[in-house]
Amino acid sequence: MSEQKKRPAEPGGEKRRRFSIGKIFFHNTFVLAFSFVVAVISWFMVSASSSDRGVTISNVPVEVRYSAAAQEEGLQVFHMSDETVDLQVLGNNLLTTSLTASDFEVSVTLNPSSTTVTGNTLQKMTVEVQAVKSNSLASYEITGVSPQEITVEYDRSLEVNLPIESNIQYSSDSGFYAGTPILSADNVTISGPESSVSRISRVAVNYQVEDPLREEASFTCPLTFYDENGQELLDISGMYLTMNVESVDVSIPVIPVKTVDLVAATVHQPTGFSSDRIQIEPSQITIAGSSETLSSINKIQLDTVIDFAQLDVNGTNTFTSNITLPSGVRNIGSSGEISAQASATVTVNLNGYTEKTVTVSNANVQIVNATSDMEVEQATTALSVTVLGPEAQVARLTGDNVSVLVDLTNFQDQTGTVEVPATVAVTGTQADSCWVTGDYTISVTISEAATSAAARVANAGARQSSKEDAVAATPQD
Repeated sequence: MSEQKKRPAEPGGEKRRRFSIGKIFFHNTFVLAFSFVVAVISWFMVSASSSDRGVTISNVPVEVRYSAAAQEEGLQVFHMSDETVDLQVLGNNLLTTSLTASDFEVSVTLNPSSTTVTGNTLQKMTVEVQAVKSNSLASYEITGVSPQEITVEYDRSLEVNLPIESNIQYSSDSGFYAGTPILSADNVTISGPESSVSRISRVAVNYQVEDPLREEASFTCPLTFYDENGQELLDISGMYLTMNVESVDVSIPVIPVKTVDLVAATVHQPTGFSSDRIQIEPSQITIAGSSETLSSINKIQLDTVIDFAQLDVNGTNTFTSNITLPSGVRNIGSSGEISAQASATVTVNLNGYTEKTVTVSNANVQIVNATSDMEVEQATTALSVTVLGPEAQVARLTGDNVSVLVDLTNFQDQTGTVEVPATVAVTGTQADSCWVTGDYTISVTISEAATSAAARVANAGARQSSKEDAVAATPQD
């Protein structure tokens, strides 16, 4: 009798359970999952085999097309009552649920019976909406369009370019100058329906700065439109306009100012001549610049130099002079605008003044800057000089009160009789109120001094003797 081998006992003393596939079908979790899968498959099969189903595709964009006549006339649609439509589509449910607006082409065609437009208002017409499938072979159909008709507004297109006028109201505080407003754009291009664009005659920016300005001001202004009668177009939203600029940035420069006197530049003016007799119009100007620059300027001297020696006691003695300003300074005109070039008028008042001609003797003529080898002889024996001044002073004035200075600096290499410019002036107590008018010259004869001539002769004789001695010393053939 053979002995059977005993199996070892399982840990814990329990026997291993055998897996049974049949028991899984009775497990609750498996039953639920299996039921769900079967339901999904069944729904899919039913849907795939079911009849077509209708869906709505919303907000499909409408394209505008133009007839040949409309194109030739240059007509353009500027507004549509509806820019999108809803489409009703019938087809296989699996296919129609995936449709979007891009799967359709929806359009309206502008083809008016008359292409003549008045130019006074937009034209209106109702057009039928056309809808087709982008893919004509797709197995679904368009069964409806909502709305079926659209009202369009059309006209010829017009574009204009207009300047932007500045209507900015402002003022500056005391001691400051507010310059011309600077706009970010000087012009605006307006396009749109001819009937709308043609109504616009002017474009402006309007703004009022409440407080006086002490520093630069910046703000933004919308454009304002006016018709040919100057009436503001209050509502342009329905005019279907397109503009490259709808508002502008505005800046107003503000700089310090200072009022300074204008003074005349003169020569040969007697020290006692009253400044009240020199009248300047304008007597003052207002200048603008930085605070540092203005602090160093107290007056502005005019460009034209008035020579008292050229004044005419019987004339008006009126001169016009430009005003040249230092660097970094601008002239503010009476209108508040910066002057590109300003000038002033200077009048010298000689009322109560008279002139007199006196004879100056050679004793009052002084010749200076003659070199030692020059002999100078005055050829003019007497000089007639015209003096001008107050009547009482001139009446007492004689030739003895006049001095003549002749400077030979520029005539040292000349000989013979020459005309030398002379400086003529009133001397004595009348010098502070009277002066000489006109230009004067003195005739002088210039020759070599006798000592210089003798020395030149001696030198020439010495040179001749040396030459003869040299000839005598030469051997003769």
